[in-house]
Parts: sequence; structure tokens; C-alpha cells
Amino acid sequence: MDSALTKEALAFLERLGEDELDMDDYEGSLPFQLTQVSDKQLMAPEYRGSSGMLYVTQSSCEIVDEFGRPTLIGKCHRQLWYKSKGFKGDSWDAISLRRMKYGQWIEDALQDEWKKSGIYVQNNVKIRAHQYNVSGEIDAIVFDPHKNHPVIVEVKSGYGYTFNKNVFGKSNHLYPDGMPHIDYIMQVMWYLHLRKPIEEVHGESPYALIYYLDRADCRDKQFVIELEDSYSGKAVIKRGDGRLIVPNPRYSQANRYCKIDAEIRPMEGLTMERVIERFATLEKKLEQEEPPEREYFLRYPEELADDLFNLAQLSKTKYDLFNSNRNEPVGDFKCFYCPFTEHCYPEGVKTDISTDEPLQKRLHRLSKDETAVFIKSGKLPVE
Repeated sequence: MDSALTKEALAFLERLGEDELDMDDYEGSLPFQLTQVSDKQLMAPEYRGSSGMLYVTQSSCEIVDEFGRPTLIGKCHRQLWYKSKGFKGDSWDAISLRRMKYGQWIEDALQDEWKKSGIYVQNNVKIRAHQYNVSGEIDAIVFDPHKNHPVIVEVKSGYGYTFNKNVFGKSNHLYPDGMPHIDYIMQVMWYLHLRKPIEEVHGESPYALIYYLDRADCRDKQFVIELEDSYSGKAVIKRGDGRLIVPNPRYSQANRYCKIDAEIRPMEGLTMERVIERFATLEKKLEQEEPPEREYFLRYPEELADDLFNLAQLSKTKYDLFNSNRNEPVGDFKCFYCPFTEHCYPEGVKTDISTDEPLQKRLHRLSKDETAVFIKSGKLPVE
């Protein structure tokens, strides 16, 4: 029996860049190396047509967090600038890419179940808002047969300690009932803001769901997202049963690692209008010849690291590492996972960041009155 590969199969392997395997081995005793071919397919470049628009997943917003600190959430404009200018960043390996692919596989499986249950309406619904130059894709729309209205659904999955802490509230003293990831909240805010064409077809959709699935033990959980003024305004974040999610006011007493008595307040500034404003700012920055200001810390300044540790927002392990090695990049995870860190911080943690105004704002903690002024003006109180 002729064991030679067909011309089509050989062309497929050549297209994948299959240069690590000796084709003669396939005519001998070596089994077909499906693992290597699968990895190469996963890592092969893909052509994806672009509409030239920005994406809802690139959302960001400047807020004041639960501890009164001005903080950026979401995508870093400097990172997006590097990407738009064609800078070469770190590449993902096959394992990392496969982990990301899990999300799509899970989403497909869930949609099959929703179809069988009779609640499926539509999936992968494209949305485009030319007035903002923004586009996105809703994972699914299902139908609530009890209240007779459609529901927008965003599917997310994950695993591990941080995922369990954020989503399920394990050892989470700030949000014991869990809290959806802030980046995903902004993504869903866009869907709610732009949902009128969907409602014209399927009926009124008063809220959206973020549906989480734990890859490790298959637990699921949902959160309800609304906009305060229906199509605009502040994000309203609720538990799956419809109860409002608020930070634990007794956080300092509940968390034995918190060393100071901190006033805890709901975060301020997460509104649809402010997210839209950031996109308008991003478009201008992408036209610049020079990169915009840095927005996340590769290494925290000493005073910020001390405060985060005292608030139990920086673990003792990382704090000890911070103090034991001044060259250690103990900072924002956004920098840790950014593919353009070497371009952004060319001298590593010794890079001068003194002129990056967004970073300097985070060195302050504001009172309620100062927070109101900052949200309105974007300026810190004069000392």
C-alpha cells in the first residue's frame, strides 16, 4: 500500500511552513505528527478583512476607583498606537493561542445548547456605529419566554485563582459576590448603547448578560448589565438575581491584610459618554507621529506600591519582590502582558515616566468632593 502523502496534503503542510518534519518519515515508521501540524495551523498568519473601524474591545475609561484613586481601565492608547503603526511585538506560542481559542469553542457549544432549549435567537451579530467609527460583534441573543423579550449575551470563560476571585468572589473582600471584569462591562455597554436596530427586529431588550463559564470545574455564573438612562449614562452592574453590586463598605475590617482604615465607595466615572470620549481621543492619538503618553506602570513608584500594599491590593509576595529588587517590573498586569513593552519602556523600569501625566494622576487618592470635581473636569485638586 502506498503511504505517500497526496499532493493536496503536501501542499497543506508546505503552506503551514512544515519545515521541522522530514517528509520521508511519513513513508517510514513515524506516525503522523498531528500535534505539530495543529500547532502550526494555530500559529499560521490569517488574513482578516478590516472595516477600518475601531473595536468595542478597545474600550477604556478614566474612573475613580473604590479607594478614591484616579485610574485608567481598559485598553492602553499607547499600546494601540504601536499596533497601528506596525511595530513588531512579542508573538504568542501555540499553547497560549489554544487557551484563547477555548473561548470560541465554549461559545459555540453553548449556542448549540441554547438552540436545543428553544431560546436561541441569533449569534455573532455585527454592529457598526459609523458616527463613532466603532464596530463590534454580539456573541448571542436569546429569548426570555417568561417576560417575552430578547436578551443580549456576552460569553466569557476562564480559570484559576484570579478568575475565581473576580467572578465567583472567592477570597474577594471588596466584592464578596464577585464582579465582572471591567473591560467586558465596557464592551457590553456598547451593545446596550447601540441596540436600537436589534430591538426594532426582536423587541425591547432592557439589559444584557455577561455569562461566565469556569473551564476548570464547569461552574457558570451570570451578571446583569444595564445603562442608567437606558441607552446612555452610568453602567449599572447587578448580580444574576438582579441585585445591585456594590463594594463592601467594611472591606478594611473584613480583609486582615488591609493595614489602614480605608473609606470604600462605589467607583465613579464609568459612563457611556466617557467611554465614547476616550474613543474620540484615541482616533486623534493614532494620527500622531509620536506615541502618546504611557498609561500603565511597568513598575509602581514606591509611594504607590506602599499604598497598594497597605490597602491589600498588592500581595505580600509581590511587595517583597518589589522591595528586594529595584529592577523587578512589579506593576500593572496590562504592562506585563503587553507585546510592546520593550518599545514602550526602552530602558525597562529605569525609563523616565515623570512627564506621563496619566501615570502621575494615580499617585493621588481623592475625597468624595474631590472625586466629583475630577470626574467633571478631569483635573486634580490644587494642593
